[in-house]
Amino acid sequence: MKKMIPVLLILIIALVSCGSGKLDEGVVARVNKSDIPQAEFDKEVEAFKKQYELQGQFLTDADLETIKPRLLDSLVVKQLLLEKANELKITADSEGVLSQIEGFKTQFPSEEDFRSSLETNGFTEESLIQELEWQSILQTLFEREVSDKVTVSDEEVRKFYDDNQNTYFITPESVNCSHILVMVNDEQSEEEALSKISSIHEKIKAGMDFGDAASAYSEGPTKASRGELGVINRGQTVPAFEEAAFNQEIGVVGDPVLSQFGYHLILVTAKNEETTTPFDDVKDLIKEQLHQQANEEDTMAYIEDLRNGAKIILPEWATVEAEAPVVAPAAQS
Repeated sequence: MKKMIPVLLILIIALVSCGSGKLDEGVVARVNKSDIPQAEFDKEVEAFKKQYELQGQFLTDADLETIKPRLLDSLVVKQLLLEKANELKITADSEGVLSQIEGFKTQFPSEEDFRSSLETNGFTEESLIQELEWQSILQTLFEREVSDKVTVSDEEVRKFYDDNQNTYFITPESVNCSHILVMVNDEQSEEEALSKISSIHEKIKAGMDFGDAASAYSEGPTKASRGELGVINRGQTVPAFEEAAFNQEIGVVGDPVLSQFGYHLILVTAKNEETTTPFDDVKDLIKEQLHQQANEEDTMAYIEDLRNGAKIILPEWATVEAEAPVVAPAAQS
């Protein structure tokens, strides 16, 4: 079954404005008036470990001690979001969830294979339905509370284009070329290399195909591809090679060129001028990307607002300062 990516994978720990306090036995945290059972947290830890193991990786005890506070935080955030969804009377799209389940089943030759895959990934059909229902609730909540409120103006789109034109929207001058390399190194002097490449050059002048010559004589890694380098952008390669390639006529094998690697024979097959992608061609894509970026930032801010307005009690080991994001294990089945 294909990976199911939860709506919210990355849960960031800010400076936790949560207190440590007395918790009932069997309870690992309290969010407002709701307890998070130790058993639920233990299940989250095991699920996280299992996802690593499925990828051939294993977590040490030290790794787990580092990760546990952030996994608990993910459950805290989940509870905050669930409470908000209940307040807004948001429910799961049950028909959509069942349709997803049926879609997953069609990817397997039999019901038995489907259930076996679920078991391998730590799911039952019931727990998979619960996970999909949770994702459905999250999606609706974030659409209503965040995404639908995000706006990107035409002025913002234009500013991004103008500010980032050199980085994203200009295709530099380039050449398509091939080369033959004779190395200069401890085993082969510059004089020996020049003699060898001059001999190859004479063979090409006499009618030998450049690609055949590269396959036969080149000492570089492109020997296997008949010397083809593909597209070389201005500023991408060493100065001596660049100067020769960009000033050489198309279809003409120039004189040997010495670079830090050795002597080259260069064949340029095409030259491409610098081009700028017009604003109208990319404005919709820019707007989409800016909307996505703003949506992600506003989502994190929304979560922090919920956290700051809640009464949260954690065990002492979980009251940590800001750390790198933790990626909750994506369900795979």
